[in-house]
Amino acid sequence: MWKDVPYVILSILIALVLLSLHFPVQGAELASGARATSNVEFGYTSNGTDSGIGEPDLFIHHVETLEIASEAGATALRGSLWVEETRFREQEIENDQALGLSFALGQQLSPELVLRGSVSMLAANTGDDWNLAGFYIATRTPSLSADAMVEAILTLQGAELSGKVSVGGHRYGAASFPGLPLDPFKLQADDTRYGFEVRLRQSIGPVIGLAALEGEAVEISQGDQQQLGRLPGSKLRGSLGVEIKIGGATLTGEGGGVLAWADGQQLVRPYGKLRVAAALTDTLSVEAAAGTHVELVDNLDAAGSFDRRLALAVAYALAPGLSVTASAERTDRVGLLDSAVTSGESVFRLGLEHELSRQLSYNVRVSRTLHEDFTERYRKDEFVLGVTGSI
Repeated sequence: MWKDVPYVILSILIALVLLSLHFPVQGAELASGARATSNVEFGYTSNGTDSGIGEPDLFIHHVETLEIASEAGATALRGSLWVEETRFREQEIENDQALGLSFALGQQLSPELVLRGSVSMLAANTGDDWNLAGFYIATRTPSLSADAMVEAILTLQGAELSGKVSVGGHRYGAASFPGLPLDPFKLQADDTRYGFEVRLRQSIGPVIGLAALEGEAVEISQGDQQQLGRLPGSKLRGSLGVEIKIGGATLTGEGGGVLAWADGQQLVRPYGKLRVAAALTDTLSVEAAAGTHVELVDNLDAAGSFDRRLALAVAYALAPGLSVTASAERTDRVGLLDSAVTSGESVFRLGLEHELSRQLSYNVRVSRTLHEDFTERYRKDEFVLGVTGSI
């Protein structure tokens, strides 16, 4: 599969040429612009491999992004190209590289109707270590992923109705095993994902009523099902909710259920989402969120997982452009088919962000991650200094 990367890069270059035709530098009736952004982070981690055998290490992570935008009348175009890399000083197997491209189009068909579409693609080469029955094996895996989406939004008399269809997927190459006399072979199953979502927002006095219907189907090839034990699945979610604004606070709550199908079984799981965001003072704001989710792509067991998440974040502005943030997040996952397969992770972060100008900012953060699952448990502490500049 990795031999296809030159064709991917060629496609990206062709796409950039096509984009440039739509984004002239000057034009009387066409507003356009371009921005280049670089984000570089230097850090220390107590666990470079995110595993039970991880060791302390130094790392650098950087992302370079080129964005181009254009608006002409009722049409808006956006394009971006980015390169991302993570490099460790000692544990080089964890080094990652990625090259991505995205393109989005928006069209105001009428005062009430907006049509949006987007496509994105990512080529990656990921280093990792796998825990196989207590033995850790270093691997390097190439992959390609792509996503496409079309959405229509209709606004009429206090109601907003949106409909979206999407398709995407991952293609993984054969993993290599640095330091081991093993021929490359595949460790991750390819997936193809199809989805749709219909959402309704209706103003009812001071309250906004919410209703949603979402469906997703994940296909896995017969070969990957047999060789890697990965199973296809599908789900249908329905929910009702409300959004209430009181002063500087916004409360959003949704509840419903999920029907999932996998391995010939029909499963029922609850669905809930709660979010509270409030500006307590001019300088202090808080946000809390909780929810559940049925995951079919980032699988925990052979078919997926049922996830629960709880998060809290606080931000305090010390001065214009200077703020301190603190957050805590807990995620628990249970296998969709096998409840004995579990994973839990708690993340605590404290950060300082300072925007020196519109073109330059920096941030400092410390974090602690506590992870446990059915195979291992570990802790990771990190200290990161990041600088972001744009032109």
